[in-house]
Amino acid sequence: MQLPYTCCLFPLILCFLVSCTPQTRGTNHQESSNATGLTTCRGTVVHKSNRHHTITLKIEEGNTNMKNRKKIILFNHRTKGLEYCVKGKQVQVTCTRGDNKTWKAVAIEPGKMIYASGVTPITVSELKKKIDAHRDFILIDTRSPAEYSRCHLPSAISMDACASTFRSLSREIDRDEMLILYCGWPDCHRSISGSKKAAKAGFDNIRILQGGLQAWVDGGYPTIATDEFVQSGNLVLLDLRPSDRDRVRRIEGSVSVPLPLLADRIKEIPEQAPVVVYGQHLGDSLSALKLLRAAGFTRAAMIEGNFKGWIQRQNRVVSGPVQTAITWKRPRRQDEVSATRFLAAKHNRARIIILDVRTDNEVHSQGWLANSVHIPLSSLNNRMNELDKQRLIYCAAGPRAELASRMLRNRGYRAFFLATELACDGKKCRAGREP
Repeated sequence: MQLPYTCCLFPLILCFLVSCTPQTRGTNHQESSNATGLTTCRGTVVHKSNRHHTITLKIEEGNTNMKNRKKIILFNHRTKGLEYCVKGKQVQVTCTRGDNKTWKAVAIEPGKMIYASGVTPITVSELKKKIDAHRDFILIDTRSPAEYSRCHLPSAISMDACASTFRSLSREIDRDEMLILYCGWPDCHRSISGSKKAAKAGFDNIRILQGGLQAWVDGGYPTIATDEFVQSGNLVLLDLRPSDRDRVRRIEGSVSVPLPLLADRIKEIPEQAPVVVYGQHLGDSLSALKLLRAAGFTRAAMIEGNFKGWIQRQNRVVSGPVQTAITWKRPRRQDEVSATRFLAAKHNRARIIILDVRTDNEVHSQGWLANSVHIPLSSLNNRMNELDKQRLIYCAAGPRAELASRMLRNRGYRAFFLATELACDGKKCRAGREP
């Protein structure tokens, strides 16, 4: 990853106020609710206190007595979508109202005004239909070029929203084209930042993929690796064809793992290895991706067009004895902390902070990381002051942890990251084994 998300994680500063409207008809009062006690509040976050578990919003419509005043809403570890609750950002909060007139947040979603004017969301299923129908649009991957090369959506082009070249590249595209932008995670702001730049450049038909690349993967759809990454990247390349075909012609560096054997051999693949597959048919590659994703390789990808596509693009092939052993070693990067050192840090809380940068939804579904401070990556820029600069910070886990450590170091913190993903059982998480 060449560039951190820093430039795209500043909150969207919205200057309008908040309205809270009940989900069904009730009384005239701002706090009215439906039969289930739920109330929907829309507005800009003024303050969030993790110590007191409160969110402060500014009220505009509803009860005249509440207009232009602040409303305090309670939350707890079960509240979904806390990663969207960032000072200055507009959100929609679903609340319950207690007998003592206190409001408690059940779920938080991005506010309707999170997108620039003229920008609208598009779902994964809608995008898939457009791709299958060969509709005219330009699909833009707003992540770094390194992330794009390893795994991207079919037909997408790479335009790093955090790079200074994004605006100049957009000048080469006809303003009448529909632009569809996506990022890596549901709470990633690169696509939003890119859409704002595109809107300023004169585009008026801009869509943002809801849920980003992760939602596409969760939908079971294919992802592509670039030919350049296959040729020169540090990866595990799997040839799914029968071994006799592999012996005649294959892509250099590939390992022969015929599709019927893949399920039994997945455990041989190092946890952190980028995995790319190719076969004779699309169905084989899709089946392999399904198996790999279920095993935790969520960024596994296929070669565009499989082996036939590789040949048609006149890429290099080799012949001879097949390679059957899966070997891969990831070089340790600067500022990376080992799993062993990370585990030991849990017993040294006086000197070290363990920072969990996963989203709230991931923490709820995957489990809690013991003795950690939880600040989602999307909120880190605005919540760094909650961290003690006199202590070391170990960020967990995976690619986002590396981004978090860079952001912290840019602000004067002594930060390191755990590259290995967490091993979770739905209740608790721990550092995974070394790759």
